[in-house]
Amino acid sequence: MLNRKLFEVIAHLTTPEKKRLRQFLASPYFNNGSRADDLLRLYDRILKYGADEAHPALSKKVVFELLFPGKPFLEKVKSPLDALTSDLFGLVRQFLTQVDREKDTTAVAEHLALAKFYRKFSYEERFWKTMETLRTIQQESPLRDTQHYFWQFQIEEEKQRFQGIHNSFEDDANLYAVHKNLDIYYSTLKMEYTCSLIYQKQTAQVEKFQADPLMDLVLELSADSAQLDVPINRIYRQLILALQHPGETNLFESIEALLQQYESKINVEKFKNLKALLRFLSIREYWKSGDDKALRYIFNIYKEHLELGYFYIDQQIPLTTYRNLVIFSLKLGEFDWTKKFMDTHPPETICGTRYPAEVHSLNMAEYYFYIKEYDQALAAVVYRLFENPTVSITVDLLIIKIYYETQNDMLESRMKALDQKVRRSKLSRETKNRYHNFIKMLDKIIRYGWQSNSPKRAKWAEEIKNTPEIIAREWLLEKLA
Repeated sequence: MLNRKLFEVIAHLTTPEKKRLRQFLASPYFNNGSRADDLLRLYDRILKYGADEAHPALSKKVVFELLFPGKPFLEKVKSPLDALTSDLFGLVRQFLTQVDREKDTTAVAEHLALAKFYRKFSYEERFWKTMETLRTIQQESPLRDTQHYFWQFQIEEEKQRFQGIHNSFEDDANLYAVHKNLDIYYSTLKMEYTCSLIYQKQTAQVEKFQADPLMDLVLELSADSAQLDVPINRIYRQLILALQHPGETNLFESIEALLQQYESKINVEKFKNLKALLRFLSIREYWKSGDDKALRYIFNIYKEHLELGYFYIDQQIPLTTYRNLVIFSLKLGEFDWTKKFMDTHPPETICGTRYPAEVHSLNMAEYYFYIKEYDQALAAVVYRLFENPTVSITVDLLIIKIYYETQNDMLESRMKALDQKVRRSKLSRETKNRYHNFIKMLDKIIRYGWQSNSPKRAKWAEEIKNTPEIIAREWLLEKLA
């Protein structure tokens, strides 16, 4: 077998990327070894047969005889072909690095590179002119986010380096500027990752964290009118407070207002991430209330963000976001919208999983379940060892609901199996409770639900409504109705 890692990378490149890679390999600037032509021929061969390692035309023996005619091929022995595939994979890695670097073509990056050149060769007048241009670019840019302060730090650092070489008396003064912008840059990242950490704690089994005195200091220094009080930090401070204090709904409104106020000062990708945290906060409130009004509000946010393109990563949508769009629309009875969304977003538009087809089938199964086509729903469910444990649990949960609706004899054993799976999973305590409470309440409905006049039914309905941690709340209430 030829180099598997090489095949994996080439297979995942888009058609334009494959064309660009060939241009890269055809360039003597990058591919300048003695076997440059053979590397290009090897790449063309792999491309011709779709980078399919199982294709007979890409077997090691066939490719060896093509590239090294007259030489004997020996099985299970290192050969010149192994070295050739390794060299090609090295060039592919270099190509990916080059593509990544080319993304950073901002005016600041270009002028910083020019300033470094002038510093190296002591073109003092040109250096200061370039620095003046850099400061103008920074001042005129509307952005005041993490990237802005990182650029500002690099500009001040470059100035300090120049002054250090030329022994300027102003060295110390500019070191203060370096420190100030480094502190702001660090504080924005520190708060961003703290938000991610708190979010992770609330979704996965990460119950204990070490004390973080630096974070406390950053929060203190980012307070109104303090040294690190900049727009992006104001938003992060409110997000951290909201994540840590779920009951304070006024914080949600405050974050919404801040995002609206400072949208023009934050780059698009960072703004998408902030909106994602806002969506999590709104979902968390819905989990607690199960309120139709809250659900409609969340779905409207999701629809708006879908139309604005916030969900797309290289034209794909993460599986969790994809599922939320499906489930929220189904809960609201927006069946036509759901079907159209899934038809226009087939498996290849789902990212964050090795099993996009199975994830798409799971969502299609949910659609069939909501329109009460239970046989089609069950047929659409496909088991896989999903990377995300909640997806596997969701499959079990859906099958339990189908078994309940179809009065399947396997229902009770499925419920016990799900209970054990949840207990053994590495989900947060809050997440586990949602599933355990569902199983507990469904068990009551199964055992005593036939007593239609029992006063317990009203009591259970209130219990379901008022339990903040429970999954499939609407469905359970429907079974009691």
